[in-house]
Amino acid sequence: MDKFLSIKEIIPDMQEWSCKVIVQEKQQVTQSLSTPTKKQKFIFVDEQESKVEGIIFNHDIPRVGPLLQVYKKYRISNALVRPIHPKYQTAELKVQWIITSKTVIEQDPDDEDMMPVKFNCTQFPDLAQFMDHRDKSVGMYVVYYTYIMNFNSENLLQDHFALPDVLGIVIEAQDTRIINKDFKESVVQKFVLVNKQSQAVILSMWDDFIRNEGQQIIAELHNYPVIICRRLKVSNYNGVTLSTWFDSAILVDPPVQQARELKNWAMRNTKLLAAIVDQKSYIKYNPDISVKSDQKMTLISNVRPSQKNVWVKARFSFQHIFQKYWYMSCKKCCRGTAAANGVIFMCNTCKEKHPAQPRCRFDMDLCDDSGTITASVFGEQAEKLLTFTAFEIMDHFRQACCPLKY
Repeated sequence: MDKFLSIKEIIPDMQEWSCKVIVQEKQQVTQSLSTPTKKQKFIFVDEQESKVEGIIFNHDIPRVGPLLQVYKKYRISNALVRPIHPKYQTAELKVQWIITSKTVIEQDPDDEDMMPVKFNCTQFPDLAQFMDHRDKSVGMYVVYYTYIMNFNSENLLQDHFALPDVLGIVIEAQDTRIINKDFKESVVQKFVLVNKQSQAVILSMWDDFIRNEGQQIIAELHNYPVIICRRLKVSNYNGVTLSTWFDSAILVDPPVQQARELKNWAMRNTKLLAAIVDQKSYIKYNPDISVKSDQKMTLISNVRPSQKNVWVKARFSFQHIFQKYWYMSCKKCCRGTAAANGVIFMCNTCKEKHPAQPRCRFDMDLCDDSGTITASVFGEQAEKLLTFTAFEIMDHFRQACCPLKY
């Protein structure tokens, strides 16, 4: 077939067609919750920047999936074309190609150096708006359904919200951990992402992402790989944190202009990135990327123990000045330990050997016009409020065993 159609020209139920596409995304193999059906999804893009979803089912996945590699250009012919169910359509993806072992797939010899696509990447401080929303994730289109009942008739209203992608430099990969999640054993590994402003966020990869994209990242870690993350979950844990879920996509060093520019910046600033890794500043809470621009405040009287995260506007005071103000901790994970200061020990939490060191901690009262609540303050924030370092507090406590004098 000599004539190649564009993605937009290929409509549902069309036969005898051929198209040149680049594999923009290759997702993990997933399984439906209610059926044993397995599937693997792809996103193809053509020279006009049009996109289409590709999907492979069941036994065809090991046969055909390895033929399609991310960022490579292919000629695909005569796949079954059908519309995506309206519930799962987005502004970009309305049609689906079903790829089987019968589909004609040929790698195009005229492979291009750059993908004709631009990602709508969000800035790290703007990630806070997506925190802890189950119906929101970065790098996807979210569909909201509202049912309106009127005289036994049902109208379905759909609103599509375009959400951004995340672009960052990977500067560190932590060790994998095995945990129990959703009644089964899972593997998680944390990666540290940095932007040009030296702001850092933690990305947690799970299971297959570690074995695939995670290994690719680790192999290139010395070259500061740049990744574009799509459809991530954003959580509020010591600030903004990111994690993969079943339909996320991690693009490692993608051949797009945005990634190339960030990669060049990283190679020119290797000393700065190495200093961030050495100082481990990313483990500290950073309010610059953790507070929403329209953050709502809660009255103290309305704070409930079941709430995971809550913001209050309050005055603080010390009603209980006879406190220790510090505890001995693991230098890496900051969890408490009985080890003596400076002694290298095996931490039971992070499972690594690190020296014990004092860390500042104290309780104070937060008050507003509605009531009072006790809050615990840790680390650098506690030191700033006390105007003492944890080592100074420890020495003062051991010498006098009395409250600090301000």
